[in-house]
Amino acid sequence: MIKIGFVINYITNNGPSNVILDIIRNLDKEQYSVSLITLFKGNDERIVADLRNNGVQIFTCKTLSRAKCLLGQDREFQELVKREGFDIIHSHGFIPDILCSRIKTSVRKVTTLHNNMFEDYVQTYGKVKAKIFIKMHIDALKKMDCRVGCSKSVYQVMRKYLKNVIFIRNGIKPKIAKHTVTRKELDIPEDAVVFVFSGGLSFGKNVQFLTQNFVQYHNKDEYLLLLGDGPEREACEQMVDDHVKLLGFQDDPAAYYNISNIYASASRSEGFSISVLEALSCGLGLFLSDIPSHREVVGMWEDLYLGENFSIQNDGRSFNTAMGELRKNFNRVDKEAIKDFQLKKLSDKAMTAKYDKEYNKFLKAGD
Repeated sequence: MIKIGFVINYITNNGPSNVILDIIRNLDKEQYSVSLITLFKGNDERIVADLRNNGVQIFTCKTLSRAKCLLGQDREFQELVKREGFDIIHSHGFIPDILCSRIKTSVRKVTTLHNNMFEDYVQTYGKVKAKIFIKMHIDALKKMDCRVGCSKSVYQVMRKYLKNVIFIRNGIKPKIAKHTVTRKELDIPEDAVVFVFSGGLSFGKNVQFLTQNFVQYHNKDEYLLLLGDGPEREACEQMVDDHVKLLGFQDDPAAYYNISNIYASASRSEGFSISVLEALSCGLGLFLSDIPSHREVVGMWEDLYLGENFSIQNDGRSFNTAMGELRKNFNRVDKEAIKDFQLKKLSDKAMTAKYDKEYNKFLKAGD
């Protein structure tokens, strides 16, 4: 039996958490004894209860803070790892990686890199702090046994700074709606082409760019649903016309995907977007900014049309030009073929099988 512990700041409904939950759900429980270690407050207690009901041991650290962790004051975590005698520790995130890099036992250390830190940290912390945190993170990653990019694009960035980096693309269980939404409820014609975005209305997600350009260039039969809240909501409210529906946070986005045709995102940076994968699982075509991970997913399968990319920095194909290409190719968006593509290439089972292979590979190498 392989004893594995997953480490994250807290477990909730977000991208890194969902990757952990999908791996846990699909690992062979006859081969693995699974634990989850959360470092800070913020756990979704419903998720914690469900994990416990399914035999996962939960450890919640009580004494840690982010500042203390960065300063090396992480005794509670280090003692926990030593006491439990894990074979593998799999960390997700900046501070989990920092803490796991300090472990002194023989445990094998795996990390998943969920973003491009050179973009994300600047957006989140500003240039000065980002420079410090990037150095700290890379130094920590050099002490890990296995470094996994969540996409090929993240891998291509990190291999310039680290040896023995691989990539395993994020995968998800197909998203099933919990309830039904109709176009009639939203005052959208049945024959309209509906675009949808789900996520925070924030600078990083670049929703003002998406809203402004959609309002400027949409046809009379095209509509955009914005699912989410955040600091840029008020600015978006000033831009919208009657073809843009600001619907706030929705805990069942698949219900809205099911009445949509195209998933749209102008995000400035992504590791490998879970929202995009969920949209694919509902059969949606894609209309995405031309950041590396978005180009990666749109171009993954030459035999299947998935959509178009557009520039967000005026250094490539414009939003309007890309919209024109999407309209020309709209009849090539094959809902059932896209669902099948996600199930075969970007599923939770396919992702977990690749992690399982890596776990076993380096455990054998350490024997």
